[in-house]
Formats: sequence, C-alpha cells, structure tokens
Amino acid sequence: MKNPLLKFAAFLLILAGVATTCNPPEIEYPKEISVTEYALNSTLYQWANLPYDEKVIVINNEEEFNNYIFCTGSSYPVVDFSKHSILLISGYVNGIVAEKNVQDFKQVSSTKYILNVELGLNYKDNTDPWNMAIIVEKLNDDSRIKLNLSLKTPKIIQPVEITDFKILSFFETAHHPLWGISCFVTGKDTCILINSISEFQQAYVCIAKLPEIDFDKFTLVIGEKSVASESILLTEQKIAENNNLTLLITVYGVGHGLASGLRHYWGIYPKLPNKPFYIEYKYLYQ
Repeated sequence: MKNPLLKFAAFLLILAGVATTCNPPEIEYPKEISVTEYALNSTLYQWANLPYDEKVIVINNEEEFNNYIFCTGSSYPVVDFSKHSILLISGYVNGIVAEKNVQDFKQVSSTKYILNVELGLNYKDNTDPWNMAIIVEKLNDDSRIKLNLSLKTPKIIQPVEITDFKILSFFETAHHPLWGISCFVTGKDTCILINSISEFQQAYVCIAKLPEIDFDKFTLVIGEKSVASESILLTEQKIAENNNLTLLITVYGVGHGLASGLRHYWGIYPKLPNKPFYIEYKYLYQ
C-alpha cells in the first residue's frame, strides 16, 4: 500500500496544476499593439458622417462601418470584424495634411488605450478637414481610447536683411515694386529661384552690371503679382519649408476687381534646398 502522505502530496500537485491552468499569467501593461492603415482611396467609397472632433471611433461590425461610408459604386477593402476593429479619427487643422503617421498604439489597462498620431503639415492659411482609419486586433465594445495628436508644422524662413547699397540700388531700379518695372521675366503671378550667377545672368534682360551675391550661401527669389488697384502693396514675404517650399506673400491694400497692374518683389534667402516650390498669397484687403 502506498504511503498516505505521498498520495496527499500528489493530490496537492494536481490541484496546483489545475489552479495554474485556470488562472493564466497577468498581462503586463503597457502593451504595444500593431496597426495597419485602412484607406478607401482606391475605391469609389467615401467616408461620411464624420464628427471632426479628434475623438477615436471604434468600429466593431459591418453595421457600424456602414454608418460612416458613402457608396458611389465598386467595393471597399473587406475587414474581418470577427478578428479586427477599425479605429476612425477626424478633425480640422490649420494647413494641409501631407503626412499621417501612427507613432504607437498602446493598451494601458484591460479597457484603456492610448493612440499617438503625428500629422505633417504643408502650409495653408485656413483650416482643412482630415481623417484617418487604422485596423487593429479586435477590441471590446467598452474600450476607451485617448488620442494624443501632435503637429509637425513647417519651418519658417525669413529673407536676410540687406544692407549692401549696391544690391538695394540695383533691385530698386531693375525690379521696382511700385512702378511695375522689371528687368526679369518671371511670368504673371509666379516667381523664379536663382541659385547661381549663370541663372542670374540668364534671368536678367537689361544691361546694368549685376551685383555680387554669394550663391554658395544664398538663394535669390524674384517674382511678380497682378493686382486690382494702384493702392495695393506686397507688404511681407517669407518661406515655409517642410517636404516642399511655399513662398508666402502678403497682399495688402484697398480695391478689388480685375487686375490693373503688376507688383514686383524680390528677396535673398539663406540657401534653399532643392524641393518642390509653391506660392500662397494672403489677402488683407480693406
């Protein structure tokens, strides 16, 4: 006959095994969760009924999903809602959203999550809507998600202050902002970037001697803008830089209607990188 003590010890080991099986190890928080971007861009469906309130909507089934799409034909990428959820976010920003990046998505408790999103902005002088959808592993209906939104805004580059009399005198006569005189052919409502002495010579159509500009360190910007009144001035210029360059020109004055003339402008900037270049006009008419 087996020793009763041995039998009892074996019984305790069995109970310990059962307890371990019934109580899985606790989840350690925070827990990183992978995400995949979900887009309707390649379909004829569009997002609809978005609140634009910078809050995260958790979509867990087809019926909920259909509340936020508008169908114009074709089909949308299928999501297996038995295994996944869609997180839908929308809001407004002052600018154009050029990039949308999920920095991370973490579970911090059994029902709480934190979603960190960064928006890369191109310059635009008014607010625009944006939206983003991502697919994650299936979440419970009572899940609560906090959104941390960060903005990567453009770098502002100011023109350098010019004290050299020869440069100031040259542009006052060759490219006068008020008289409508220009020795440079730029095209109406546009400008050119000059990064070398040869480009400077090719752009100049008059006969005066060109001033010395160190194009290893600087970029020359020359342009013209059609205006509707003689009282309208171009009062400020600067460049916004991110994945492109945007020249920001402030147009100030009294008057409106058809263009009656041109205003010319120029500026010397620290050497600009080789990026796509655009112009934005900010109108301050009275």
